[in-house]
Amino acid sequence: MEGVYEAVVARLSMLGYTVTDADKAGLEYLIHKCEVDILTNINHRELPKGLFYTLVDMVAGQFLFNKKAAGGLEGFDFDAPAKSITEGDISVTFAGASDGASSAESRFDALLDRLMHPPNSVLAAFRRLRW
Repeated sequence: MEGVYEAVVARLSMLGYTVTDADKAGLEYLIHKCEVDILTNINHRELPKGLFYTLVDMVAGQFLFNKKAAGGLEGFDFDAPAKSITEGDISVTFAGASDGASSAESRFDALLDRLMHPPNSVLAAFRRLRW
């Protein structure tokens, strides 16, 4: 599809990641991989126009997931925020999911999961039966 790479670069920019020249080969690979994944799921030979942004989100999510897993994701701060600090006898409590506050990293992981796995209803609208 025309313009997928440019749309993925724009989507990554919206998510706070600046694409470099070194990222181009990985993005092109993921564009083809995610397109094949969608086509296999819906049993089509060409990607319907209605799934263009689904493809863009899948590529962006998979790219950021791979970068994070490889330790190459810079500019994102996933340090746990301190909920309370006590000076006498030094006590630090970190905010986390156990107290209802999710960490920045868990929110980021949830975002990546939603990007990489579009709702079944979106893909089902384009799905064809296999004979």
